[in-house]
Amino acid sequence: MFKALTLAAISFLSIIKLQAQVSTTENIVGANHSIASKILGEERQIQVYLPDGYGEEEKRYPVIFILDGQRFFLHTVGLAATFKQYQLAPEFIVVGITNSYPQRFNHFADGKQQFAEFIEKELIPYVESSYRTSGERLLFGWEYAGSFAFHILTNHPSLFDGYMLASPFPLLDKVDVLDKLPALNKSLYFSVSPNEFEVNRGVDKLDSLLSEKDLPGLNWTCFRLENEEHRSTGYSTLYHGLRKYFGYYPELQVDDLQAFVEAGGMAYAHSYTKERASRYGFSPDMSLWSRFTIVRSALRARDYTRFRELYEALGSAMLISDLIEGGRSYGAFSIADFLIENGKHRQAIDIYLALLKQSPDSADLLSKLAGAYQALGNQGEAKKYLQKLKKLQQQK
Repeated sequence: MFKALTLAAISFLSIIKLQAQVSTTENIVGANHSIASKILGEERQIQVYLPDGYGEEEKRYPVIFILDGQRFFLHTVGLAATFKQYQLAPEFIVVGITNSYPQRFNHFADGKQQFAEFIEKELIPYVESSYRTSGERLLFGWEYAGSFAFHILTNHPSLFDGYMLASPFPLLDKVDVLDKLPALNKSLYFSVSPNEFEVNRGVDKLDSLLSEKDLPGLNWTCFRLENEEHRSTGYSTLYHGLRKYFGYYPELQVDDLQAFVEAGGMAYAHSYTKERASRYGFSPDMSLWSRFTIVRSALRARDYTRFRELYEALGSAMLISDLIEGGRSYGAFSIADFLIENGKHRQAIDIYLALLKQSPDSADLLSKLAGAYQALGNQGEAKKYLQKLKKLQQQK
């Protein structure tokens, strides 16, 4: 009995000791700031997120201003991290403009002129004097804040370069003003889900007006979010709006051959690369990943005719060399296998041999070389690689 109690006590103390080793730290995202607004006559709370490495270099950043930061600030910060990891957009500063109920309805409706003045004369100057900004600004708003963002676009268009409106309401009686505006040279992205009733009416009217009239300089897209509902549209709109606005930032990646051909094929690829270089300072040469995915789209479609056309247009020998030297040997391997499928054994052998120089102990390559030479009727070479394969297997 005493022994059992002793063991139980030791076990309990061990558990306590293990628990005591756990440490907790605060998970802090960005910083909170309070602006004493003379225009609004109140303290305004904002949240600011700076990209990782902000303090280590001198570059300047675009700024995304988020209306209703209490709801959407953290989501936008998460998108910033995702976009950085996958190189989908340049790094950006996030500014969340906190609001509360029921005050938000006044700020975004009857008090919209005053709130717009606060943004123009107090908030933007504060942000741009406190942080290294590039002067490029985007504004996001959901619901009433989306309607307010539309008011900014049509009454103070110079404040922002891009506008993202999720389920904007009320909008129905506001869209006609677009007819009277000069060239905007802005980007507008707005969204709605299927069953938002009055919201749908306003968005439908805006979509129709923009579809019927050519408004100089306005780059716009309407997102029909079929799998969302009113409370969730803001999150999807932020993702798709930012992707659309920074559309030329990622490397060109071709996943669908037919869509690529319809977009213009290689002419489109060169145009995209040129525009990407112009906007963001990337190399004017098409990236290795872009070249590979163009060819890969034909492989996936099992379209040898189109594959041959694209493969040659991209410089077949150079592409294979770049894939092998650029750490994408799997790409060269897949091209060789596709050539075998289409009876082009000689060309495939050249690729397998290049790969073998990099991986001389690859049983898979030795086997494929033996098979390719057999298909050509070259039994001597086939036997040579079969013997190498057998020797390799014996060593293992």
